[in-house]
Amino acid sequence: MKTILISFLVLGLVIGLVRSQAALQGQHPAHAALTFPTGRFCDATVLNERHVLTAASCGLGDNNQRLNPNIYSLFVGVLVIPTTGAIQITHIYLHEHYNPFNEFWNNIAVFRTATNIPINAPLPAPQVQPAEIHNRIMPDNSLCFLVGWNAIPQHSTTPLQRQQQNIFNRAVCNSLPQIAGSIIDAKICAGSTLNNPTPCANNPGGALYCPIDGIDMLVAIMSHNRRCGQIDAPGVYTQLRFYEQWIAHQLTRTDATPPGPTPAPGHPGSGSMVKSSLFVMLSILLLKFFL
Repeated sequence: MKTILISFLVLGLVIGLVRSQAALQGQHPAHAALTFPTGRFCDATVLNERHVLTAASCGLGDNNQRLNPNIYSLFVGVLVIPTTGAIQITHIYLHEHYNPFNEFWNNIAVFRTATNIPINAPLPAPQVQPAEIHNRIMPDNSLCFLVGWNAIPQHSTTPLQRQQQNIFNRAVCNSLPQIAGSIIDAKICAGSTLNNPTPCANNPGGALYCPIDGIDMLVAIMSHNRRCGQIDAPGVYTQLRFYEQWIAHQLTRTDATPPGPTPAPGHPGSGSMVKSSLFVMLSILLLKFFL
């Protein structure tokens, strides 16, 4: 039975609720894994010798407090996440307007490594190359694919997966009850309206690649999915074309962001603004009533 299960995993026929295919060695040389001892896992993408890109949610704990960089282990150039050979993290740069309280606005972060990532190192070293970011609009219905492990750290035998994701029309996506109008300009919606082939919650930071002139270009990173595997619940991604300047700035920063409480969200979003306004109006009415 164990042999059969492992065979299914290697073939990529089914991973949890997600249909996908196992990636080939060297097929996605920019992809990386971030593991940390809190039982969580994130995907990441190599930007250069000292930086990887991931979701801002990967830099926060269960109570949205900033985590200490030294708890992370980064693995590059692998199909199956090993237990040795990790690269340590020294700096975490979350987007200053990341808002985990309202639809994960600006869910993007850059992590800096303690040592150089072995890019284009000679064999037998892992084959690692930085990703190329696409800075143009992707047409609706473009056939792209998500790259990630879709696994928790305990499932270290799960190989890197590749799953087709169709780019949704924004209006159509926002009309879906599970999305409820949350897709703004800086986000993109991709996946399926069917059940099962949707990325699960264990994919934060997963890379969305689209073939452009024969080259797999990095278009977005996985932000979140409300209803993993359910009907009408495609994945929500952070579009990188909106963050090129921000990413470039993080690569040259020299300050260190200490771990600890997360500041108040910098971008409340229209939903929170409406709720705040209603609360203020209600408070005023109550004051008038009792005074």
